[in-house]
Amino acid sequence: MNDLEYLLSYGRLGDFGRFRSGKPLACRRGDRAVVRTHRGLEVGEVLRESAPAHATFLPNTSVGQLVRLLTPTDEDTAARSAGRGQAVFARATHVAQDLALPLEVIDAEVLFDGAHGVLHLLRWEACDIRELVSTLSREFELHVAVADLSAPGASLHEEEEEHAGCGKENCGSGEGGCSSCGTGGGCNTCGTSKPEEVQEYFAGLRDQMEERRVTLL
Repeated sequence: MNDLEYLLSYGRLGDFGRFRSGKPLACRRGDRAVVRTHRGLEVGEVLRESAPAHATFLPNTSVGQLVRLLTPTDEDTAARSAGRGQAVFARATHVAQDLALPLEVIDAEVLFDGAHGVLHLLRWEACDIRELVSTLSREFELHVAVADLSAPGASLHEEEEEHAGCGKENCGSGEGGCSSCGTGGGCNTCGTSKPEEVQEYFAGLRDQMEERRVTLL
């Protein structure tokens, strides 16, 4: 058993990686811990101890810092962060509607450090989201990153380049499309083409994320 390095999941999308403690730390599956990821200081859940083979299967995953197991005080802090995340989500939804942006806000997170937030959204048309992000950043005093589900794997800050569809050439433009998105701007992932149907589909996914966690390992 490796009492220094563990696999932990973190974030609303269930990302996971290898985390190493500075000293031996006895962790069990399901334990919650404070970890430092590429996003900031946040709460993770222990999956299992890390094995040498994980370095082979996760060659592009840097080893994060496993700071400590959650204390009762940490649990209170995590609960407050979760509450702020819900407030950010509600506010983001209203601001996006007020700005008539062609997107759906799927979820929002405020990390354990209280200084960083992540906004999960889906855009079905290219649009400028800088006012949305700057409003949230100013009102909640957060550094807000955007995880755009229309461009898988992308984590965008307010000043970064915008994309439509999945990010592939001609995606969603009606000029050939791609294997992931329909040629008329729809999405083969959810089988819909109307913004209202996309909103309903991803709202359902968000409810599922709240109700259950997928066992990764």
